[in-house]
Amino acid sequence: MLTENNEYVIFIDSKEFSKKYLSKDIYKNSIFEVKKDLDIPFDELISKLSKSGFERKDFVEESGDFSVRGGIIDIFPESLISPVRIEFFGDTVESVREFDITTQRSLKEIEGIKFGMNLTSKDDSINNEEINSNLTEYLSDDTLMIILDPEITLNEEENNNQISKYQKILISGFENYFGEGLNINNLKTLNFHSKSQPDFHSNLRALHSNLHSLLNQNEDIYILSSDKMQSERLKTLLDDLNNEDISEKDAGLHSDLSGSENLKNEIDINKILFLDDSLSEGFILPDEKLAVYTEHQVFGRYFRQLKKRKLKFRGITFNELKELQYGDFIVHRDFGIAKFEGLKKIKVGNNEQEAVKLTYDGGDSVFVNLNYIHLIKKYASTEGFVPKLSKLGGGEWDKIKQRAKKKVQDIARDLILLYAKRKSETGFKFSPDTHWQQELEANFMYEDTPDQYRATLEVKKDMESGSPMDRLVCGDVGFGKTEVAVRAAFKGVLDNKQVAVLVPTTILAVQHYNTFRDRLSPFAVEVKCLTRLQSKKEQKEILENLETGKVNILIGTHRILSKDVKFKDIGLLIIDEEQRFGVKAKEKIRSLKPNIDTLTLTATPIPRTLNFSMMGARDLSLINTPPKNRKPIQTEIMKMDWDRIAEIITFELKRGGQVYFVNDTIDKLYPLAERIKEEVPFAKPAIAHGQMDPEELEDTVVNFIEKKLNVLVCTKIIESGLDIPNVNTIIINNADRYGLSELYQLRGRVGRSEQQAFAYLISSGKITKQAVKRLQAIEEFTELGSGINLSMRDMEIRGVGNLLGKEQSGYVQQIGFDLFMNIIDEAVSELKDNEFSELFKNFEDQSPDSKSKKIISANENKEIKNKIIVKKHEPAIIENDLNALIPKDYIENDTERLNIYRRLYEAKKEEELNEIKSELIDRFGEFLEDVESLFEIIKIRIKATELGLEKISILKNNISVYFPKSKEHPLFESDFFKNVIEVISNDKSRKYKISGSKDQLIIEIKTNQSSDKERLSDLKNLFYSQLTSY
Repeated sequence: MLTENNEYVIFIDSKEFSKKYLSKDIYKNSIFEVKKDLDIPFDELISKLSKSGFERKDFVEESGDFSVRGGIIDIFPESLISPVRIEFFGDTVESVREFDITTQRSLKEIEGIKFGMNLTSKDDSINNEEINSNLTEYLSDDTLMIILDPEITLNEEENNNQISKYQKILISGFENYFGEGLNINNLKTLNFHSKSQPDFHSNLRALHSNLHSLLNQNEDIYILSSDKMQSERLKTLLDDLNNEDISEKDAGLHSDLSGSENLKNEIDINKILFLDDSLSEGFILPDEKLAVYTEHQVFGRYFRQLKKRKLKFRGITFNELKELQYGDFIVHRDFGIAKFEGLKKIKVGNNEQEAVKLTYDGGDSVFVNLNYIHLIKKYASTEGFVPKLSKLGGGEWDKIKQRAKKKVQDIARDLILLYAKRKSETGFKFSPDTHWQQELEANFMYEDTPDQYRATLEVKKDMESGSPMDRLVCGDVGFGKTEVAVRAAFKGVLDNKQVAVLVPTTILAVQHYNTFRDRLSPFAVEVKCLTRLQSKKEQKEILENLETGKVNILIGTHRILSKDVKFKDIGLLIIDEEQRFGVKAKEKIRSLKPNIDTLTLTATPIPRTLNFSMMGARDLSLINTPPKNRKPIQTEIMKMDWDRIAEIITFELKRGGQVYFVNDTIDKLYPLAERIKEEVPFAKPAIAHGQMDPEELEDTVVNFIEKKLNVLVCTKIIESGLDIPNVNTIIINNADRYGLSELYQLRGRVGRSEQQAFAYLISSGKITKQAVKRLQAIEEFTELGSGINLSMRDMEIRGVGNLLGKEQSGYVQQIGFDLFMNIIDEAVSELKDNEFSELFKNFEDQSPDSKSKKIISANENKEIKNKIIVKKHEPAIIENDLNALIPKDYIENDTERLNIYRRLYEAKKEEELNEIKSELIDRFGEFLEDVESLFEIIKIRIKATELGLEKISILKNNISVYFPKSKEHPLFESDFFKNVIEVISNDKSRKYKISGSKDQLIIEIKTNQSSDKERLSDLKNLFYSQLTSY
């Protein structure tokens, strides 16, 4: 700790540096030690934490929190990187463990910790006058201070004054920024004799030549890449250049090679060490004969170091779908839409168990046994839609489900037929990747995300297949769809095919044109843009060159669908946001692409489950992963304050950025633009809204893209479609009037570059509780990908509407999103198994790995015979009157308890069960007997489900096992069944009885035991032993 005489390397955020902290003397006197085997009164430690400014919560969420559960205290002091779990036995510390704030699981056991008062506590128990120290008071005078990003760090006078007293300062670019700002006469200069990595401008031949020179000087060379894939790719590209024979065509294609001679200097690749880790910058140390290069600098790519961010734990939100609150709408598969009324204890025999209480129309209630918890899902539909509660009885709910199923089957039938037709057609077979294709992909400015890499492979595989590609690439704006399209277009051009890129608006056409032109500029690819912005003369020239084949890629609006637009040899059509085109435009698109490869891009999220179940009229690639280590958008709720707004806009404009200012009504846009001009004189504001003349709107946005304007005062028209990396601040006025998904989408317009982005949510005077929750949620979920938690559900529902039509969106509202997805799954499964069984069998036989799937060894075949292969079915029901539950004194939080119940009843393997057991013991302490009984029941349920048993009943002194009703069920041919029959046949104590009817076999077990533990033991000893032996 800083108050002790130890040596530390301390990383401090510039904002934290300028904060006020608790006095050093007070903090030093508050230091407290907790270690293993130490005797500390349990209640005294709780009191100490409260008085030291720590906030008590259900779960530790961030530094300064603590929580108490049974004999466990979790605490997160600010001086520690990870929170700590202290487990007591009475008043003795039994163990001290670090734990992960996201999963709440223990990481490792430690000897103990020291901690003091919460330095930045807002607790009333701490006098504000005591929080008056700068962080520098905790540092010794001879501290070496290394300042990164000085233009930001030293921007504030407060920071400048604090730093100036240090005698040793190492500053990056110090003299350029603050040569006059500080007295540097007394400062010791630390100089490293090193050189920066040369700038190769993505030119691999220049790198190759440089490496050859270094190797001749006997330098040790290291090339660092952020992952193995990038490292191997660069190694291959360099090795290819050793014996490169550049054809006349290739030399013309690459703008850096025209007129150049072939490379003649080979390098020994084995003398260069390629490492799968990276630094922010490469360097050369001539004295040490050492060169360390970074792959991202070779290609001018931004450095994306993989960081493990200090995340804030979101309570019990493992998955929003599983988080139910009192009063939430839910969908019970058999009974319909109800309100969730929480967990309630009910009497079962002489014992108590918990059940889920649901309230329906008219106040009727249903208590759902936890065995059937899988039938309950949280209701999800378009945001803001309030569903009608179902009425118990009457059959209306079943009729709605049947109507939805029939409609879905009709759509699915058409889609499957279309899929089959497309697979049978013949198209152009593009060549495998060339060196140029690999080089284009290697010099991408950002590192590929796994989803982006997979989507690229899927698109290229389609193009090389010989069947016409019709693939949909779905991903949020900024997640890398356009780069996938660039690679596909370049692949087409390399085979002398032309490419058309069709977009719905002039704005998007300009954006794509700039992107394609910049990415393909080293390769002499002719990219042109055709919109109303080009003059008639320019358009004529473009069309002439297109018809002769001089234009390789044409980007444009529906203008490129006109009769006068003629391609010499088009091979690929790329469509961005097809759903935004009108009916006539779509008809023209279909006529343009009878047998050519088609790639469609969309930012509307589409559910993964829909792709799996529908197979689709087109193949689907999902890009759900955000770019690696893109900075989270810092989000702040504020009141209307023009001084603060002026500061925000000034900061963004001075760092060369641009600003969105969003307002909910058109009439206030013009006064807001005037006020911004008054407050920030060098601002260049412009207005944008949906009621403007289309040409005026496009001109405004294009000028904004081209940085002729720097503040766009607009409505939520920017919600989708705009991708401008230079805009990194958004101010949303009256943010409380927007829905959650709208706020998420609007905030997503910024934060698309290496710059830190900011979102400011201005709330109006009077604000509802629901609006407060929305704003707090959007402020809390700043991590990328948090749309899953916030609004992905709502946006997925929009995606269903886009793919299946508005009528299906109506069914989603009637029965909820998840049940609708289940109905799709059922409907398509029935079509595959019945009407289209032969068609899908043919697809499987034609698949590349179908032959390998048919080869089964003798041992595998024998093992398969002994296994029971059962189709997907309902989980087994364990009906019981045992005292099997999670008591409230073990897990107090109702929502967390329900979440654990759901995870238990959804577990499909014993390993999952063991993992949950380990987690609960870690987080809540040793099991109580009731919890142990519950786990034994779930273990039996998992095995019974695997076998295909229908139900096991444990009531009083009888245990009944219900076998499948179908006599053809594979269970009856299994070794397990033979073993059970043998045990019954050899039983002389008459504990077993075969009963039931001709339709169903039931085996009854008589037990004389009275306690829950003994009855469960009887089941395991007499019957479950056969399960485990199986």
